[in-house]
Amino acid sequence: MPLVRSTRIERLACQRLVRQTEREILRRIERGEKVHVIWDMDHVLVSGRSDAAFALLGFDVNKYFTYEERLLVEPLEPGPWTGLAQRLSRSSATQDIVTARSSFLAMRVMFFLVCQMINVRWQLFVGHQPKTESYRIILRSIEKDPTVHVYCIDDAAKHIDAFNVVATELGLTSRCHGIIAPQIRLHSEDELQREIKGVMRDDATDTYFVDVHPHRKRRYARQVVITPKPRDAVKAMMIGVGLDAHKRAVVAGLRPQLETFADQMLPGKPKTVDTLFFLYELVREPA
Repeated sequence: MPLVRSTRIERLACQRLVRQTEREILRRIERGEKVHVIWDMDHVLVSGRSDAAFALLGFDVNKYFTYEERLLVEPLEPGPWTGLAQRLSRSSATQDIVTARSSFLAMRVMFFLVCQMINVRWQLFVGHQPKTESYRIILRSIEKDPTVHVYCIDDAAKHIDAFNVVATELGLTSRCHGIIAPQIRLHSEDELQREIKGVMRDDATDTYFVDVHPHRKRRYARQVVITPKPRDAVKAMMIGVGLDAHKRAVVAGLRPQLETFADQMLPGKPKTVDTLFFLYELVREPA
């Protein structure tokens, strides 16, 4: 069955469910109750693009991991519930994530949360346990507080059923609320096939981008950055961020001394962070 773009009616129905859920949660918070939300990722906090790509790749795990890893530096596309998670991050509500995005793919989840400014308590990546066990860990962490209401939002009915089973086992049904999130697709099969073809190029040696589905009226509608060597890219990124923070901290702590030294060694030169750190490295004693 071909993948089809969601209709306007389907999108509006999903938006209504999100607003209804938000109103219910805010009412509980206003009454002094505590709210904890358990989020799924695909089709919920992020779009279903990755799930659809997995299907179009014939559910080949190796190809799918290659596809996802090459998109490591490309932010995950926000889903229908992203805005609510952002707003709850500014409230007293707490949030966890339970997702099957384990292993290296979990990094895309963490990058997404940072980019979208979503605060979460735990991220339970399902690698060696079913979601049922993750739900049990979460519910046991809050069962002793009778003021906490828990919302579990997932696009799969089987996972909401599992959540309800655990809630029943622990005697928490009155405080646990499972919501099945509708699957909304903002892309067609042709568009996604074009993206997959661009991502899976076997002749790429360096980071590049492709225009995956140009709109008729705009030449560039969605550009995707692809990283053929994702592990090397992450390593370089982490080293770069760490070194930059180290430089700034050193210069901030020793700026008066370093600027005096710069006046002697490099008169008239701009006193940039890089310049001052270079002088620091020049005169510091080796470890």
